[in-house]
Amino acid sequence: MQKKLLLYACSFILTLAVSSQELRNNFYVKVLSEELNRNIQRLSLPNLGKPFLISYKLRNMVSQTIRAERGRIVTPFPGPMTTKTAAVKLLVGDYHRNFDYLFDDGSYIMLPDENDADELRRLLWLETDRAYKATAQQYNATMAALKRVTVDQKELDLDDLTKINAGVKDLGGLAAMPAAAIERWTPLLQKLSGLFTAYPQITTSSCYLTISNAEEYLVSSEGAIIRKPVAQVVLNIAAAMPGDGGSNLFETFNEYATHIDELPAYQTLEDTARAMIRRILERDKAPKFEGSYLGPVLFEGEALAHLISGLFRYSLGVNRKSILYPDNNTTFYEDKIGQKLIASHLTLTALPHLKTYNGRHTTGAFDIDYNGVMPPDSLELIRGGVLKSLLNGRTPTRKFGEPGGFATGERSYSAGVLRLAADTVVPLKDMKKELVKAAKEEGLPYAYIVRDVNVSYGQVPYLFRIDTATLREEMLTGFKFTSLNMRSLRRFITAADQTRLWNQSLFSVICPQSMIIGEIELEAENSVVKAKPIIVSNPLLDKKPAAEKTKQGLPQKH
Repeated sequence: MQKKLLLYACSFILTLAVSSQELRNNFYVKVLSEELNRNIQRLSLPNLGKPFLISYKLRNMVSQTIRAERGRIVTPFPGPMTTKTAAVKLLVGDYHRNFDYLFDDGSYIMLPDENDADELRRLLWLETDRAYKATAQQYNATMAALKRVTVDQKELDLDDLTKINAGVKDLGGLAAMPAAAIERWTPLLQKLSGLFTAYPQITTSSCYLTISNAEEYLVSSEGAIIRKPVAQVVLNIAAAMPGDGGSNLFETFNEYATHIDELPAYQTLEDTARAMIRRILERDKAPKFEGSYLGPVLFEGEALAHLISGLFRYSLGVNRKSILYPDNNTTFYEDKIGQKLIASHLTLTALPHLKTYNGRHTTGAFDIDYNGVMPPDSLELIRGGVLKSLLNGRTPTRKFGEPGGFATGERSYSAGVLRLAADTVVPLKDMKKELVKAAKEEGLPYAYIVRDVNVSYGQVPYLFRIDTATLREEMLTGFKFTSLNMRSLRRFITAADQTRLWNQSLFSVICPQSMIIGEIELEAENSVVKAKPIIVSNPLLDKKPAAEKTKQGLPQKH
């Protein structure tokens, strides 16, 4: 047994060594490494410090889009398109003092499609030279400014950047473009977009499919050599029409996946498109919301997933307090650790490595972050309503000294996959009954349901009012949320006992299929500025009968 284990270990180490050497011999890795080593050794100007860290990122992406409108393919570029970009990160000083979190000098440069090593190195050299001069001058100016202010010593004692154990990791390369699947989907999109042709009042409609396959490289002077794949498929159905008074009514549907074979079947998409048409036409005739409302609201399906994403996707990241500039508008959740943020029945967990859930792939899962750090399998952010932890990267703070592995950019963090769990649940079929019960307890004649919409951007086209006496539902328009934020979840009432995965762009939410929040404020949308209605009528709605045309001497079609 011990011999077998030893042989297995030796085989595993040998495989890693071969994979590591293959990655070092990769064309892009060799170009990045050669230019990085040259610059880290030779970059220097009088009165400007030498760089102590340089890292190069390269993204090689192949994408293809099919767009259909009113039964026709209208894609301007039918074939795959290649895009290459590179970014340079350069720091002067040392790990303790480099002001990395104060500067945001990063920018991407476009690279040629051809794999010309000399041209790639020339472009990297120019960008490295620019980054060095800008960063070194900023560093000197900030060191001088620091002498003119008084700073909390505990903040001064913090390092500006945490050291990491960099290594060689090959997580996979560029996936092939699924040509056969794209060919199969082309007539399906054409057919799907044709469903809107019978409704000329819907003036704008489209169906498009975008497949993006990329490989990302990270090479740094710390010894990191990393390659990882990134894949995303987006199917979008969109429709819009002018409403009364110049308002624009719109409806969108997005399906995100990691592979084209994971998209819904055509019949499901056709049913979705027909439902979109029914809703947008119904909304045009729906009455306006009047007055105001403060009480329980039921969020269902996608509306709930987008609400959770909007409240938590970007808010629970670590913010470093500046030692030079005021932070008047910054919320430092680090100071709120141990405090109750939301209802005691809710728990929020980051699951960055979770690649599948109930048989479906997540679009947000990742193995390694922007800095080349591997995140934990899970991180409990909120337990029982109390803030327990935050997402962080390489910038240390008083409570977060080690790199967390959740960086998605220089100053951005992501859970990848975010799960909201509730320990107060009822059967999904009883959620409407619970909503009515909560409204009656407050003496309200009506309650409200939000469905099928992205509420995180304030666009809520579908609000349904339910009569607590008759249970009759009615769609309303012309309203807005007031003060919808994280604190709203402190008035959580109950959630459905069934959960679902909702994929977004490079992010996934796992949450109950519906949830009742007890204190949501709604007001009528009383905008004093409105778009002017279209003056000339839609030609498809302005066709005169043939007899009328003949009477007026107008030409007829033959």
